[in-house]
Amino acid sequence: WLRYWAPVEAALAGRKKVYVSPDGVYSQINLNTLKKPGGGPLIDQYEFRLIGNPRDVLHQEAETAADTRKATLVGAPVFSSDKIPALPATKTEVDDISGQLQRAGYAVTTFTGKDANENNLLASSHTTILHIATHGYFLKDVDHPNFPLGVSADHARDNVLLRSGILLTGARESSENNAELGNDNNGVVTSFEAMNLDLQGTSLVVLSACETGLGEIRAGEGVYGLQRAFLAAGADAVIMSLWKVDDAATQQLMMNFYTNWTKGTDKQKAFRLAQQQLMTKYKDPYFWGAFVMMQD
Repeated sequence: WLRYWAPVEAALAGRKKVYVSPDGVYSQINLNTLKKPGGGPLIDQYEFRLIGNPRDVLHQEAETAADTRKATLVGAPVFSSDKIPALPATKTEVDDISGQLQRAGYAVTTFTGKDANENNLLASSHTTILHIATHGYFLKDVDHPNFPLGVSADHARDNVLLRSGILLTGARESSENNAELGNDNNGVVTSFEAMNLDLQGTSLVVLSACETGLGEIRAGEGVYGLQRAFLAAGADAVIMSLWKVDDAATQQLMMNFYTNWTKGTDKQKAFRLAQQQLMTKYKDPYFWGAFVMMQD
C-alpha cells in the first residue's frame, strides 16, 4: 500500500470513485486487494474503474440497456492431452449461469464438451454477453518444451499476441502438436485470433480462466494480451484474472456478479459488490481479488 497507493491517495481529496488507466506494475496488481496498515482492503474505501484510455472516462457514466439480450457461454472443453487438467467445474458454472440469464430474459447459447471448440467461439457474434470458462495462459518463455500453442516458437517470439490465449476442445501441448499459425480448430485461440471476433455491441466478455489478464507490459502502452484483443474486437468491457484462481471461489464470484447485474445494477458496481460478497466467505484476497474488469 505504501508503495503503490499512498502517493496517489494524497491527491484524491476524499473522492471515492477512481478511474484508473493502468500501466506498468498497475497492470499486474488489483488495487482492491491492497490494505492500509491496520485497516481493510481498498475495495471497501474506493470504487475503482479500470479503463483502457483516460478519454474513456467520458463514456463511463451511463450504461444503456441492450435492445436485445443474447448470451453465448463456452466451457468444459475436452482437451486432447492428459497433461492439460480437465475442468469439470466449468460445466456447472456454465449451466448455472445459463439458467440465471434465461430467467432474466436472455436468449442463451451454450457450447460445452466437444462443442466448446474454436470454430464455435470464433463464429460467435452479435451477442450481449460472451462468457468463456476454460484455461487461459500467458507465456514469457517461448522456448518452454511444453509450449501450449498451435504456433511455432519462432512466430510467438516475435508477437506477444501469439503468447497469450485460451484453450478449448482439442487443445494439446505443442510437443504433441506441430500445428502452425492458421491451423483451424486446433483448440487454441490466441489473442491474435481473438482480435478478429465480431464483438460490436457486446456489453461484456467474461474470461473465467487462469491468468487471462496477463500480458507483456510496455511503458505507455499497458498490457498486451487477451484483454486488449477482446476490447479491440469491440467488447465494451472484459472481466479477466491476474493469477491462477480457485474453481469454487470463481464459480461463486461469477454467480454473485450475474445475480447483481441482472437486477439492474450497472456492471461495474455489480462486479465490485460480487467481490465484497465473496469476501464474507473467503477473507484472503487470493480468492476474491484475482479478477478485474477493464472497460473500453
